[in-house]
Amino acid sequence: MEVPEIIHLNRLNDVFFKSLLGSEERKALTLNFINSILERNEHNAFIDLIFADKEVVPQRIHGKLSLLDVLAEMNDGTRVHIEVQVLLDEYMANRTLYYWGRIYSRELEAGEPYQHLRPVITIDLLNYNQFPQYDTYSHTYHIANDATHDILTNHLEIHFIELKKIHISDIKKLKKADKWIAYFSPKCSDQERKVLAMSDAAIKDALTYEGQFTNNNALKSQYWDYEKTMRDIESVRLSGETRGRKEGRKEGRKEGRKILGILIQTLMQEGRMDEVEKVLADERYQEKMLHEYRLV
Repeated sequence: MEVPEIIHLNRLNDVFFKSLLGSEERKALTLNFINSILERNEHNAFIDLIFADKEVVPQRIHGKLSLLDVLAEMNDGTRVHIEVQVLLDEYMANRTLYYWGRIYSRELEAGEPYQHLRPVITIDLLNYNQFPQYDTYSHTYHIANDATHDILTNHLEIHFIELKKIHISDIKKLKKADKWIAYFSPKCSDQERKVLAMSDAAIKDALTYEGQFTNNNALKSQYWDYEKTMRDIESVRLSGETRGRKEGRKEGRKEGRKILGILIQTLMQEGRMDEVEKVLADERYQEKMLHEYRLV
């Protein structure tokens, strides 16, 4: 069967994102992205990386594992976790800390001294506004002293980037970090990305790879499967809101949507895409899975 062409590429599509920044063939792009987002210069830039085992959560149900988007070990032992989040998650901070903790703690074998632990940096690209109280789009967190603001350790570093908040007034004057943020942001046009590529070799390489990706039928098929799943999720969300409005149950609607979102995100993290399809199509099965994950 002929795979439909991709006319307007969704760069936050899980399949495309992992293919672009999670591939050994393009690890130079991943290295550039990480150094740019972390604003590292020639004195402290990472110079190499290897992609690490992304299975960080123990087996839960049916032997499935939670998988990270992109996990890389840098040349100095630092681990960098990159994740894209397209669905609003009120517990994103909790979830981020949970995965950070799993990555950090798995480095230490029984009996090893704590000095063997290495820093873990998380970069979360969010396609929604997680922090409406801030006008800025990039937020960095450490563990710090409440009184003096001294950082306790460099072992914890978390970056939340709200892609929809970036304002592109002059595409030619963006910093390296902002260029990557603009590249992934849905607010950036294809023409603006071409302008970015004129002054940034990494963005140019990313655009070149887009052509290869959209001509690969196997990748395109996976891409469209993911897009369909996300459309189904949005359809379920909207239909739930409609039912809630008719029944006048605003709070119940909000809570139900939140719980269903948690279930779907968990299944997607565990690579259980077939289960996501069944949850969206069958209310009985949805109820069964909600109980199985102890969400109700």
